Amino acid sequence: MSQYLPNLKRLDLRYSRVLVKILDFAGFPNLEWLDLEGCVKLVELDPSIGLLRKLVYLNVKDCESLVSIPNSIFGLSSLKDLNMCGCSKLFNDPWHLKEPGISSKKKQQHDISENASHSRSTSSVFEWNTLLDNSFFSAPTALTYLLHSLRSLYCLREVDISYCHLSQVPDTIQCLRWLERLNLGGNNFVTLPSLRKLSKLVYLNLEHCRLLESLPQLPFSTTIERDHNENIFFSTTGLVIFNCPELSDKEHCSSMTFSWMMQFIQANPPSYFDRIQIVTPGSEIPSWINNQSVDGSIPIDLSPIMHDNNNNIIGFVCCAVLSMEPHHGWFSSPARMELVFDPIDSCKMSCMRVQVILNGVLVLIKSSHLWIIYFPRESYDGFGKIHCDIIRGKGLDMTVKTCGYRWVCKQDLQEFN
Repeated sequence: MSQYLPNLKRLDLRYSRVLVKILDFAGFPNLEWLDLEGCVKLVELDPSIGLLRKLVYLNVKDCESLVSIPNSIFGLSSLKDLNMCGCSKLFNDPWHLKEPGISSKKKQQHDISENASHSRSTSSVFEWNTLLDNSFFSAPTALTYLLHSLRSLYCLREVDISYCHLSQVPDTIQCLRWLERLNLGGNNFVTLPSLRKLSKLVYLNLEHCRLLESLPQLPFSTTIERDHNENIFFSTTGLVIFNCPELSDKEHCSSMTFSWMMQFIQANPPSYFDRIQIVTPGSEIPSWINNQSVDGSIPIDLSPIMHDNNNNIIGFVCCAVLSMEPHHGWFSSPARMELVFDPIDSCKMSCMRVQVILNGVLVLIKSSHLWIIYFPRESYDGFGKIHCDIIRGKGLDMTVKTCGYRWVCKQDLQEFN
């Protein structure tokens, strides 16, 4: 018999290693937060989860045994944050059950999926259970039905379906008009539908999408509206397009991402973000970065902002070119690069560090990437020099080829667009 707990609003069952199923959610009618991350033996979610009409947050990350979800989940009309990262069996394609005759393309996808699973400590053994209950959707039905039905969860702001063996993303993802954060990293799709209509999107992650051949149309940014009680700063604002070796026309990719950044800056006041970060393929600092250095250090000329009496300068953008190659040494954590901003007066203030963390386990070839960071003028705090620190990590060696910066003026926004 289940307990009735009407006052329960938050249920944290993370890493419950023996949890197979929650029998009844009806006893928690006011639940707002459900965290099941790392419940590695959890096989299914009970259909009664659809009764949780106040549920805002659902996390089933790394539930590697999860093979089905109830269609009642699409009744969660208050859901804002859905994390299904690493639920590889839920979206698993049945191609591997067909013998013989696996195509080379499918074999390549399979190898990538196995590597992704290993890198995240999830199982690489593919299993598939078909539940007889018609209220459930099991793989591969989940692949077509779940993603198409996300449109009913119209309140969604954050979706993480990374490392799920996805071979396609349907056009209906454009229906999530309030979506702000989307993580599709580590999947197997070759193309993506246009994301143009996702005008509220502030973060897109496509890292380790190793079959992706072209970038989709990026969102045309509009103003992000928030309640005064909400935290106006995001944990990360920007784009991550890292280790996508099949991408064509990498220069076009970097220009697309920078154009998106300028649109976002135009649409949103500085109070909505403290910085914007972009990681994208590229081997040269763009020509519009008018202060450049051939190594990982450059002094900042403060005269433009000191003489800017009309507040024409709206921000500061800096950029570094990172050369990366696979490394098979034994490191316990991902590689990390930090841009360190040294203060003019070290007695009055300390340095500021901005870092990017890159998981190099899936990097198989040498490549170069651009790391671009934009700070609004309000967050600039009187720094006199930029230098780069590289911290070696698991699977990846990095070096800094060049770095640079530019003061951004009002008239630059339209010109760069």
